[in-house]
Amino acid sequence: MRMSRNSGKILWGLLFLLGAVYMIASKIWSLPGISVFNVILGVFCVWVLIEGIRHVNFWEILFPIAFICILFSPQLGLSAFTPWPVLGAALLGSMGLSMIFKPKKHHEWTDASTHGNSFGSNSEQCDGENLRFDNSFGESIKYINTDNLCSVSVDNSFGATSVYFDNAIIQGESATVHIDNSFGEVSLYVPRAWKVDVNVDKAFGGINMRGRMEGTSTHRLIVTGETNFGALTIVFI
Repeated sequence: MRMSRNSGKILWGLLFLLGAVYMIASKIWSLPGISVFNVILGVFCVWVLIEGIRHVNFWEILFPIAFICILFSPQLGLSAFTPWPVLGAALLGSMGLSMIFKPKKHHEWTDASTHGNSFGSNSEQCDGENLRFDNSFGESIKYINTDNLCSVSVDNSFGATSVYFDNAIIQGESATVHIDNSFGEVSLYVPRAWKVDVNVDKAFGGINMRGRMEGTSTHRLIVTGETNFGALTIVFI
């Protein structure tokens, strides 16, 4: 989940204020079974839910709802459905909705469209200005050989995709990489001389940097998209 510095301050401010209000209110009224910890977590889940709705991220919509159901299951009368049934429903619902309502890509992938083999492993040399790589339930390794890289789209589900950019040349000021990763790992191997901007949403996932970005080149790689229950790793080579 992407969160700006100002929104992060507002969130923590609200959490502290709510904790203070709860500590006073709990002494005045009887609040059986509701702890200050649950209340704070509940507010955080609501915040994630709002961010998920704003970014149309179904993982950040359904899982906060599931956690709220778990935190307040006695009060909501949902004890028979928590924790695993609601978590399972959130998992399957997020996967299904994300597959049905995939965000529209802003590029036309006319130069090359390479699809990884499901349930297998493949390695491939690729060229073209606009590339698209799809991989499900397998391992895919792509080596980009082009003298005019413009854009790359990586769609990875339940698998591992590695993309090597060391033989790619950016003619303009920048090139873009759009990541759509669910329950898998995407690794980008980038020349350390490039500047890299990462603007990727993550829901229960991680973004890792390995090596050192020197940034001596005028070329810039802009990485966007989302990773859900998975990892995005950028390796500088």
